[in-house]
This record gives sequence, structure tokens and C-alpha cells, in this order.
Amino acid sequence: MAIAMLRRMNPYACEELLLTCCKEQGWQMQRNFRYSNDGGVDGRVVIKGKLYLIQAKRYTGHIKSEHIRDFHSVIEQEGAAGGFFIHSGKTGQISKELLRDFGINLISGQRLVNFVLGRQVKILGTTMPISKRLNNS
Repeated sequence: MAIAMLRRMNPYACEELLLTCCKEQGWQMQRNFRYSNDGGVDGRVVIKGKLYLIQAKRYTGHIKSEHIRDFHSVIEQEGAAGGFFIHSGKTGQISKELLRDFGINLISGQRLVNFVLGRQVKILGTTMPISKRLNNS
């Protein structure tokens, strides 16, 4: 139900909601305030002294592997430690493999629902709430 609601939202409003959820999780995030022609980055966050990029997308179907490849290129160009691909769509096997191969953290499905509801999610190998993790770094 929650994912279906996200999929019906205006794409820009959904992106804004997902970025707001990042901030609500305690991430000290810098937003990219452009919705189009944003260079493939919607936000940046520093976790334990390392830069991670954020790509937030509202999808109604399967995510596109080109978006993952493009995001990975931007991560490399910026010298970031990694990224978070946050989306409301479906993740096919090829996309899962690309995300894993590129070391990009995926937040979708039930993890996305938990993330939007402010519940505990597993990020960067830990299951403690993100806000506690960031404050302990």
C-alpha cells in the first residue's frame, strides 16, 4: 500500500519526500535543489567521514540499469565512497547484480517502507538506527 502511494506521487514530490526521510533519519545531508539536469545526484551525505551520494527516484515499474550505471559513473567522478539508490519501483535481477557489483546501497521495497516510516533499516552493514550510528562516528 505505501509503495503504491509513492508510485502515484508526482516524481518531484516523491524525490523531495525521500530526501526529507534521509534528513529525518539523522543524515547530515546536502541536497541538490535541482530536480532535472542535476548531474545524477539528488543529495550528498557524509557517514563516518566518507562521502556517499544519494539518488532518489519514483518508479512505477522496474528500475533502469542505465540509471544505475550513470549513478555509478557520478560516484566515481566525485570520488565518493559509494551511494544510496532509493526508489519506489521494482528491482530486477540484472539491476540487483549491478548495484551489488558497484557497491551501491539499495533502499527499496520493505526497506523503503521502513525508511519512510522512520523505522530501523540496515545501512552500511549495521542494523542500529541511522541517527545513532552517525552520532557515534
